[in-house]
Amino acid sequence: MTSQNYLKTDKYDLITQKLITLLSQGKKPWVKPWSATPYGNLITGNDYRGINPLICCIDTTLNEWEHPFFIGFKQAQEKGWKIRKGSKATYLRWGGTVVIEEEDKQTGKKQQRAYNTGKWFNVFNKWFNVFNVDCFDDTNADDKIASYLKQRQVTGTNTEPRLKAAEALIEAQQAQVSFGGNCACYIPSLDKIRMPHYQNFSGAIAYYATYLHEFIHWTGHRSRLNREKTKQFGSCSYAFEELIAEIGASFVCGQLHIESQLENHASYISNWLEVLQQDKQAFFRAAQQAIKAANWLLTPPHSEATQP
Repeated sequence: MTSQNYLKTDKYDLITQKLITLLSQGKKPWVKPWSATPYGNLITGNDYRGINPLICCIDTTLNEWEHPFFIGFKQAQEKGWKIRKGSKATYLRWGGTVVIEEEDKQTGKKQQRAYNTGKWFNVFNKWFNVFNVDCFDDTNADDKIASYLKQRQVTGTNTEPRLKAAEALIEAQQAQVSFGGNCACYIPSLDKIRMPHYQNFSGAIAYYATYLHEFIHWTGHRSRLNREKTKQFGSCSYAFEELIAEIGASFVCGQLHIESQLENHASYISNWLEVLQQDKQAFFRAAQQAIKAANWLLTPPHSEATQP
């Protein structure tokens, strides 16, 4: 081990101990460090609720749509917007309650009586399809999509200067990155990172901590450190990868002399440790993988000899 690597590992150990100290002080709620426009209907202004924002986030990410807004096909027709060839619908779930007068209670339908009322009701759910606004062409329409976007889009206020050392490290990776929307994620199938715009973050530190978290995920691609596995959200393998990403991001922030928000790192880590509560050594095993990922990012360019 070279003296340089020893110093890096020593600093990693220092950050690890700080994280452990914070974790031992009790769980604090994790705060998303960027402001986001809610997923919803562009025309009506209604924000989606329940499972629908998650469905929209998945489709927006996979299709690389820029905006978090959707509309129905008939709504688009009324505005004169034409759907682009090959566009895919997003299926959302809508539920509600239909009130039925008491004299209809003998119909044999599955009904429940509303407490202390003379009415009955049926609870139901159904699916309906909408399209993201990026799927439409408004060239020949009087109403323009841009005018609606201007009314609904949350405009960030972060004007802090960017950090040169972090920008240099990011540029050196030569990764595929797209900006926009309200999701920060790495898409393994595309080998691509998705990030909200810089101005939507609470500050420069929050932006780079989030960005580096996604870059740690990026190192797990089979062409790099090969941590790829089939991971379902909420599963143990997913939780373990999230630990690696968050610990690794704190390591890289430390090496770049970015005053990382360790309390927020720790609160995020504690969420995933709950999934892994039966594995007391999960944190330390994740830290070992995080060191490999952090070193990968800090030592570009990557030659064939350094690949697994």
